[in-house]
Amino acid sequence: MEPLGEEWISRDEIRATIAAQLGCPADDVADHDDLIQLGLNSIRIMALAGGWRKRGADITFAQLAAAPTVDSWYGLLGADTGQSAPQSPAQAPAEPVADEEPFPLATMQHAYWIGRSDEQQLGGVAAHLYVEFDCAAIDPVRLERAVADLVAAHPMLRTRFLPDGTQQTMPTPGKPVYSVVDLRGETADRAKTALNELRYRKTHQRLAIEDAQVIDVTLTLCDDNRSRLHLDVDMLAGDAMSYRVLVSDLADLYRGGTIAPPGYTYRRYRTERRSDGAARERDRQWWHQRLPQLPGAPELPTVAVGERRAPHRTVRYDHWLPPHAKDKLIAGAHARGVTPAMALAAVFADTIGGWSADTKFLLNVPLFQRDSVHPDIDRLIGDFTSSIMLEVDVTERMSVTERSRAVQRSMYESGSHSAHSGLEVLRDLGRHRGEPVLAPVVFTSALDLGELFAETVVETFGEPVWIISQGPQVLLDAQVTELRGGLLLNWDVRESAFPHGLIDAMFARFTDAVARLADGDAGWDADATVCLPSDQATVRAAINATDGPVSERCLHQGFFDHAAATPEAPAVVWGVDDDAGAWTYRELAEHALAVAGALRAYGVGSGDAVAVQLPKGRTQIPAVLGVLAAGGTYVPIGFDQPDARRAKILQTADVVAALTVDGADMGTSIPCVSIDAAMAYREPLQDPVIPSTDQIAYVIFTSGSTGVPKGVDVPHSAAMNTIDAVNDWFDVSGKDRVLALSALEFDASVYDIFGMFSAGGSLVAVDSEEKAAATTWVDLLRQHRVSILNCVPSMLDMILELGGNRLGDSLRAVTLGGDWVGADLARRLARQVPGCRFSGLGGATETAIHNTICEVVGEPPAHWATVPFGVPLRNVRCRVVSPSGRDCLDWVPGEFWVGGANVAAGYRNDPVRTAERFFEHDGIRWYKTGDLARYWPDGTIEFLGRADHQVQIRGYRVELGEVESALRTVPGVRHVVAAVVDAAAAPKLVAAVAGDPGEIGDITTAVAKLLPGYMVPTRVVFFERIPLTANGKLDRRAVVALLEPEAAELQDGGPRSDVEAAITEIVAEVLGKESLGVHEDFFALGGDSVLATTVIARVRDWLEVDHAVVADLFAARTVAGFAARLENREAARGTPERLALIARHYLDVAALTDEEVLAEG
Repeated sequence: MEPLGEEWISRDEIRATIAAQLGCPADDVADHDDLIQLGLNSIRIMALAGGWRKRGADITFAQLAAAPTVDSWYGLLGADTGQSAPQSPAQAPAEPVADEEPFPLATMQHAYWIGRSDEQQLGGVAAHLYVEFDCAAIDPVRLERAVADLVAAHPMLRTRFLPDGTQQTMPTPGKPVYSVVDLRGETADRAKTALNELRYRKTHQRLAIEDAQVIDVTLTLCDDNRSRLHLDVDMLAGDAMSYRVLVSDLADLYRGGTIAPPGYTYRRYRTERRSDGAARERDRQWWHQRLPQLPGAPELPTVAVGERRAPHRTVRYDHWLPPHAKDKLIAGAHARGVTPAMALAAVFADTIGGWSADTKFLLNVPLFQRDSVHPDIDRLIGDFTSSIMLEVDVTERMSVTERSRAVQRSMYESGSHSAHSGLEVLRDLGRHRGEPVLAPVVFTSALDLGELFAETVVETFGEPVWIISQGPQVLLDAQVTELRGGLLLNWDVRESAFPHGLIDAMFARFTDAVARLADGDAGWDADATVCLPSDQATVRAAINATDGPVSERCLHQGFFDHAAATPEAPAVVWGVDDDAGAWTYRELAEHALAVAGALRAYGVGSGDAVAVQLPKGRTQIPAVLGVLAAGGTYVPIGFDQPDARRAKILQTADVVAALTVDGADMGTSIPCVSIDAAMAYREPLQDPVIPSTDQIAYVIFTSGSTGVPKGVDVPHSAAMNTIDAVNDWFDVSGKDRVLALSALEFDASVYDIFGMFSAGGSLVAVDSEEKAAATTWVDLLRQHRVSILNCVPSMLDMILELGGNRLGDSLRAVTLGGDWVGADLARRLARQVPGCRFSGLGGATETAIHNTICEVVGEPPAHWATVPFGVPLRNVRCRVVSPSGRDCLDWVPGEFWVGGANVAAGYRNDPVRTAERFFEHDGIRWYKTGDLARYWPDGTIEFLGRADHQVQIRGYRVELGEVESALRTVPGVRHVVAAVVDAAAAPKLVAAVAGDPGEIGDITTAVAKLLPGYMVPTRVVFFERIPLTANGKLDRRAVVALLEPEAAELQDGGPRSDVEAAITEIVAEVLGKESLGVHEDFFALGGDSVLATTVIARVRDWLEVDHAVVADLFAARTVAGFAARLENREAARGTPERLALIARHYLDVAALTDEEVLAEG
């Protein structure tokens, strides 16, 4: 560092400065004492670094924090480096700029100002602090004079905020800032009601900042001896330290004191102070390099925006830590080399991480720091707040002490680059992602700012009985404040944004963990990770207490038992009218045993795999029964299966024979057995083979993520567990009939066949031609008096669409699975078949058809778009697990794991994939489904989509299931598929929707109320019917193939009017672009809130549009949309042509060269 003076800075001066910060004698600070352990915190270290930099020292916060001792700092600041002593503080310029001129907003002020707009995400509220004091009788006249003197002494209390994003100090506020409410004549009940109404209104009010109303003082006269003082301050005018100054000055003035106006102003601080350009650029570059790796905000469970009852309402949760507990906590932190603020931040981070879907996230940490540019700087009211984006990773398990140190290291690292503020980092991140980025979870430590209310304040105005703050674009603001000698821990929360009970659980965990730190070493040594709360663990234990009878029968055993007991009962029926037919249990048993005899003749032995490739229809039934009766394992293959895929299945499954149609050729040496010949085989088995229930009953092949089909080995015991559980749930008996709609290679068919035969019921077979005709399904259902319908949701949708009065009254239970189950299906079914039971079942082939059930009793809740998974079936266990293997808390999404008697043996001949998905723990076999789910507090499990349906859009992780769920809530929507197209270039989120467009309306606008901007599809395409797979599920691949050509966005051509042309030029100049299309997204092009403010200022000035506001650009996002908003407003004012004329004039002038402009002049 270059010499700055003739005297070296001494150890004693450093020591004295530190002692002054700590409030102790200088002799108590030894050369090698750890200053953090002595009580020096990060805020004070930042202040010291800033002060020494102002005096010319080349020193950073990181350097001081890395070695917090007097000796080390002397090495950095003193003679050991050969540097000269810093000079005394630079004096502020003697002549201030005229106070009446507007001046720019500070970074935090700008964020507050932007966020007040209703159009902003999480906007529509003011940043303000509202407090009520209960006090003895206050003289209204004296208080009025005190308020007037306070406003006169502090310019920021009479500063207005202009539409162009500047602020201007006025002689007096344009709106009243003082009022009196007289309740002395009211009854106690009426007075209480009036006070509550006043509290609610002021808690959520937005003062008229455009008229310099930034403070609101109301005095309520309760009776002759008691008053209540209401004090509301907009944080645009002052930060937390300013609030302390303000309320203390007000108390002094009321008590008869006088205060001289500070000799310096906030306006001068903002306009005259020069920042270190080199440091700002250095820190900007540091953050810029980190942008691609920076995490986002915590992914807390939230309620869709459109479902929030009171989106602007803020609720305070508070807990007071008494002085003795505070002292113990502080001592414990210092003993471990961490600041109390960082210890509390660590506990907060772990609490947030426990409920966050992602354990890496950013916390928004405000800083209160004033550069010492004037002796009166601490007397000023103004916003001196900065912020740091604190990067947190709570993935690894560690003690609270270790987490505190890790958070402190992260804070020091970020703090050493704080010349580029946290809000500027968010703007950079927004430009990087092409979408405004928020950091709505805030941790505010006001430790070492002193008591929130000085002793004179409490003596004058009484104890505070209500304290709450609000902030725009904030969901949760956690604050730590010194109050009454202890610590006030409070969270100000947009409560309706979160599921009921969530914040209660989070805050209880936070305060409990803080209290344990004050109790001693055990709290510091404890695991920092949030564990499943005891009440949640109790509910889950109860929900998963599903032990019950375990089936000891094989799949086909029940059928042959009933064939012996009731041989003439109908087993399979088919056809309509003259084409109708039936097999009795005896006839079907004869066919099945004949098939078994034929297979035995071909060498099929116990446990051998036999392929079944037949057209959909009744002959499939004796085929699978025959395979099982022969002691084999059946492997269903779709009749239209491509040759290559079929060959892979045959090879993987170790198939030894195939049941198929006459003349079929498998293309291999595997013998093909004609089903017709097999059913007529003259040497049937006398009795079916009944193997061990552990033997594999069937192998069903599903699509693999690599494109190679994977075969799931399902033992008899697993399938029978599901069948018995479902049959018992619905009291299935020999009187029941099921309509067998599902393809044989889809495991829902396993229940259709063996669920009925286990109970002695009948199966209504559907042939391949009938499977494609929904009208025939309705005819079959009615003619054969089907009582149970087990299918995918899309099939029920088609039946209900056609049914009307044709469904009859036989249907008593509907079970749906295999895809999202729309809640509207339950409502429609209830209208057409009153009294019919309706259930959604979660499941996977790997868990033997089904694993959970949710029966909808009565009308499903209005907010349900889909039916949840529900609860585990008998002998099934369910977990929702985080990436680190911990049980997720209520409402927190994680991977859905299923364990118990229904879990498959694994993947056929694929030990690697089997080991990846299946495992045993505590004697239970588990399967990792790859589904995303979450628990509700009542133990209900909600399906959220597939983990492999998570995509990245503009740097955000988007779950397509969440997008689809939101789209399903729009009236008229029946089916939805969301997808990403053009992934290789610029990924775009699009959606296919089936339904009635007349009911859907502007679906994008509707969904924008439910989802953040980056999750709203850029295009929604309507289909009369979304393509289905052979199994009746929505065919996502086919939909994506259809959407790809549709995804080409509108050509971003030139402007279509003079207004669009003028705005295009302004926006392009602000963004530094040569050109841009009128449909291009302002934020995707690199725009942010500051640049949006610049655009609006120029539009207001150059195009004379006094009604243009920043919110317009945020809402419209494109030149075309922005222009339309302005033109519509002009038309509503009765001046439809004015803006076009001004735009034309602007374009004419803009086209002139400088010389031509001078010549025109």
